[in-house]
Amino acid sequence: MKVLLANPRSNNAFEAFGFVFPPLGLLYIAAAAENSGHEVVIEDFSVSGNKASSFDYSGYDVVGITTDTRRYPGALQIARRARKCGCTVVMGGPHAGFADDEILKQGCVDYIVRGEGEFTFPALLRTIEKEEDSTIIAGLSFLSNKNIVRTPEPPLIENLDALPLPARHLVDMELYKRKGLKYGGKRPVAVISSSRGCPHNCSFCITPQMYGKRWRARSAALVVGEMEEVYTKYGYRAFAFCDDNFTVSPQRVKDICSLILEKNLDIWWWCLSSPSTLLKNEEMVGFMAKAGVKTVYIGVESANPAVLKEFNKGISRDIPFRAVDLLRRNGIEAFASYILGGLNDDVSTILATIKYAKKLDTAVAQFTILTPYPGTAFFREMEPVLRHRKWRLYDGIHLVFRHRKIAFVTMELLLISAYVGFYTRGLLAMKNFFRAFTKNAPLLKKIFGKVG
Repeated sequence: MKVLLANPRSNNAFEAFGFVFPPLGLLYIAAAAENSGHEVVIEDFSVSGNKASSFDYSGYDVVGITTDTRRYPGALQIARRARKCGCTVVMGGPHAGFADDEILKQGCVDYIVRGEGEFTFPALLRTIEKEEDSTIIAGLSFLSNKNIVRTPEPPLIENLDALPLPARHLVDMELYKRKGLKYGGKRPVAVISSSRGCPHNCSFCITPQMYGKRWRARSAALVVGEMEEVYTKYGYRAFAFCDDNFTVSPQRVKDICSLILEKNLDIWWWCLSSPSTLLKNEEMVGFMAKAGVKTVYIGVESANPAVLKEFNKGISRDIPFRAVDLLRRNGIEAFASYILGGLNDDVSTILATIKYAKKLDTAVAQFTILTPYPGTAFFREMEPVLRHRKWRLYDGIHLVFRHRKIAFVTMELLLISAYVGFYTRGLLAMKNFFRAFTKNAPLLKKIFGKVG
């Protein structure tokens, strides 16, 4: 069958800093579908310039759409248009898997794939093509006689090495070079996934629910092999690991670094880690520096111990300072994230977090407003006090629930204050701010547009 995999337009906190990458999840699904004998096309509306409302879907048998919460309105637009063109419509991604009831009742989506889709989606294509019973496939939601049918939860994919590499040949990698992040202003960045799942249980995070609390990793050899392929075939010299926590296994990190050095790959790269893991593994940090790591993203989140406890973040106030110092001693830049608006936050504690961020003095800081995403523990807690379900506003820059201590307008002003305060703390900080704002900052323009 002829399959279109669609990525809706996006405008999120990461894009504010130029993080525009090929839709890696769809590339994995595309590779699995191709291996099953289907003809696959990918349409990334975030970069193609095409409009979902006028795109011609009529030449496809199946249209598969990925979506997170903030992109759901765009995904729904694609679904409606594709259904009118006579296509079977399938939706997946974190929002779809946890809001299947609402989505299916819209009447324009035939199937929802819950969880990892590399096995589920090809199996579904087979049943559609052969008109077989789809209830035998785990991980599906669909309507039958106006009632929702949910097949059993799919097992997590144990051997990630068995998955085919993402189908990068189906997208224009040169286009992402032009539109995406350029490390140091000159090296386009490719995205790599080396593991899934997260052993932590942050209340605001969807990863443990989507990919499991048990961390599963690809082997160092296959990870570096994929990097080498992208390096030689597409000419990328910088990489971003999108794993929620790249450093869960310090030994695997060192193995990856050793292979990068052994293959003499001239690359820069960045990853996500927890401050505690960095501090417990100074030797690993040294290996990373030698192998080309330039930036490590750490989740600091708050300066308030009560908020950290609420988030299930078990770190003390001094740990981020020690971790940032360790990174600096190894010539590595720190990118810190902060979440404003925890239930135990008030104006004074948020101002304290902003002051803390300025004192930590990382090269980059990302501030977002706490947002309850479907599927998370926080969403279940906040569901009775949601201000609305306008999913496009679940973007980290709007307060979407009724906070018991902070008004909507006050929270918006605090977010603006966080960015202004952090990026005007010194000459270098101001240069970093204006560089981000003028080149790669749709989110920042949106934030500061609030005061215009």
